[in-house]
Amino acid sequence: MRKIIGIIFGLLMASLIFIGSSGTFVSFNAVREVRVNVVPHEDEYLGFMCEDGYSAVVTVSANDETDFGALTVRNHLNELKEVVIRLHPDYSGLPENITMFIETEDGGFRVISAGGEYTFSGNVTTGDVEPGEYEVPVQMIATWAGGDASISTCSIKLIVTGGPTIEKELLSGPLELPTHTAAQWTFRITVTNPGRERNLTVKDVVPGEFEVDSVSPSAGNSLVTQTGAAHHITWNVHLGAGESAHMNVTIHTKLNPAGQQEFTSCGDYILNEGAELVGYNVRSNNLTVTATCEEEDDCNMCVSSKVVSGPRFLSLGQSADYQTVIFVKNRGAAKDVTIEQTVGPSFAVTGHSESTGTVSVTPDSGGSLVTWTFHLDVGETATLYLMEHTDGIYTRRALLVGRVYVVGCGCVGCPHYVYLKSCHGCRESTPGTESQEGVEVESENCEGECE
Repeated sequence: MRKIIGIIFGLLMASLIFIGSSGTFVSFNAVREVRVNVVPHEDEYLGFMCEDGYSAVVTVSANDETDFGALTVRNHLNELKEVVIRLHPDYSGLPENITMFIETEDGGFRVISAGGEYTFSGNVTTGDVEPGEYEVPVQMIATWAGGDASISTCSIKLIVTGGPTIEKELLSGPLELPTHTAAQWTFRITVTNPGRERNLTVKDVVPGEFEVDSVSPSAGNSLVTQTGAAHHITWNVHLGAGESAHMNVTIHTKLNPAGQQEFTSCGDYILNEGAELVGYNVRSNNLTVTATCEEEDDCNMCVSSKVVSGPRFLSLGQSADYQTVIFVKNRGAAKDVTIEQTVGPSFAVTGHSESTGTVSVTPDSGGSLVTWTFHLDVGETATLYLMEHTDGIYTRRALLVGRVYVVGCGCVGCPHYVYLKSCHGCRESTPGTESQEGVEVESENCEGECE
């Protein structure tokens, strides 16, 4: 048995000698224990700083910007080798209104000497973006003498918080009051800063119907300047992260230049425009009060009728063209208005031009009835021009247009006539008076013109 084992061992050794001398090594399998020291990223040959899995955590408010350190890289390569570093951030996960820039992304590079470190800078600018969290992966490209590497570093975490906010509230004063009634209001503007500390500027405008009694900020300083009749308020305030401040403003209705107490017309009035946070595209709500009128205020309008052009006197059978105008100004609340005017039998309506609304012309007692329907807001005006033609008049006087009738309110103004020249010269027109432009015919004892 021992002889057989010796023979087998001899054959095995001979085969090994044969393989080793053949010059061709086909394969070799071996297993051994490997021990590896796992080190933090900063202690690797090319180290980079991470904290809680991120190279940087950046917090910025909406409509703001900030600089930050994006990534710190350390060179631990042996043999005192310099390393050239480029960073390639991936911004695909950011909204369109967030812009970020990381140093060297534009093709530049930074050289880190052996044993040295470098912190790459970054900048982020935000627009009107919803608060949220975003990640920006960063790939590091490193080259050195005799080698290079592409390394996935820790991502940058971007936290977008809400930007500074501004709101306005009415502390005292009526939301509704009759016209020509003195009143006083106090409102408060509040600014809140949820992000980093910053200097803020608030601007607001108080319209010309009011006087400013006082402006009292809880912090910072304020300035009131007058431009025309309006008052402009500027408030500068410094707020730390999470701080807020407010400013109280007291105003009252004033007398207008004619000595009448505002508000002189019913409708809605803005106490002040929306306060603006300068540079942040943020504006508060505005405050509105309503001036009310008595029921008969639906007829609080200024209405006038004039002859714009056309001869005052005509010869028998003489044809002529005329133009008349109706002017309306609303001195009360917003309303729908219907106006009627008669055009005399000797005249035909050949055209009309209205600034607003609709016009119809229908036959009426041998003449025409013009009906004009439109809407007027507070203080709004409207005009209607009528074009008339006559082939001749055959009476001492002929009605051109009648009084203006405001439906629901009654008649205003006076009718306008055209006169026949006397056959014997006893009523001839004087030179230079053939045109009626800007003149009211037969205006004696009529209501005065509107301003």
